[in-house]
Amino acid sequence: MPLLRRIPYFCSFLYLLNTPVHADTMEHYMNISHNIPQMEMKADSQSQMWAKSARNILTLTSESIAESLTLANQAATRAGSPLFCLPDNLTLDADQMNKLIMNTFLGISSQQSDKNKMTVSQVALLGLMQKYPCKGEH
Repeated sequence: MPLLRRIPYFCSFLYLLNTPVHADTMEHYMNISHNIPQMEMKADSQSQMWAKSARNILTLTSESIAESLTLANQAATRAGSPLFCLPDNLTLDADQMNKLIMNTFLGISSQQSDKNKMTVSQVALLGLMQKYPCKGEH
């Protein structure tokens, strides 16, 4: 790729480093998720760049969580206590994980302030355990 074509990507990366975009708690994750459509609708390039960067952050977060929980579940399964039981033909991807996180978060019946403090990984694990329980578990 020629150098001139790489400049926008490098600028996006620099912008992302200087923009407060983090998804450690569900409050941050949901705020990012809800702000993406609003920022995409704005005409200025900074808003467009923020939306693209934020979407990438959520995708990377979802991919990382899916991979980490899959590995943790494999270890738990080897120890005889799987955390969740995915169908054989299902491999978790970022889009599936993001949808699971969002749906699980919306379905949690705790107070909003308590839900907001949960980590994204906690909600993802809860969602996997609820949606894909192992046989013999309720």
